[in-house]
Amino acid sequence: MKKILYIFLATLLIFASCSDEATTPITNQFSGNWTGTYTGDDSGIWTATITTNGEVNGNSTNANGDLQSLSGTVTNSGTFSATVGTGSLGSSFTGTLSGNHGVGIWDNLALQYTGSWVGTK
Repeated sequence: MKKILYIFLATLLIFASCSDEATTPITNQFSGNWTGTYTGDDSGIWTATITTNGEVNGNSTNANGDLQSLSGTVTNSGTFSATVGTGSLGSSFTGTLSGNHGVGIWDNLALQYTGSWVGTK
């Protein structure tokens, strides 16, 4: 019985020591104002503010001058994910932030558009 109790306690300690990246506040290295461009089947500029909690909020303007909202998240390791626009015509932006630079890809499945994006802080 003692052996089972020790195994249970050891397992509990292992799970208690694991950290969940989603609940850990983002480091200050990514928080701040970011700007960038995207190219491909559509092109434009984007601006966003990243909070210390990893929330991303901003705007995107395409080559036609259409302004759309941008929202998403970034993790402590720099994994970036955001949506520009809403509904079926929204575009997904994914990529990586490292220091003061970011790169990634974007797509709009409804319009079958794809491309890449870059950004700096």
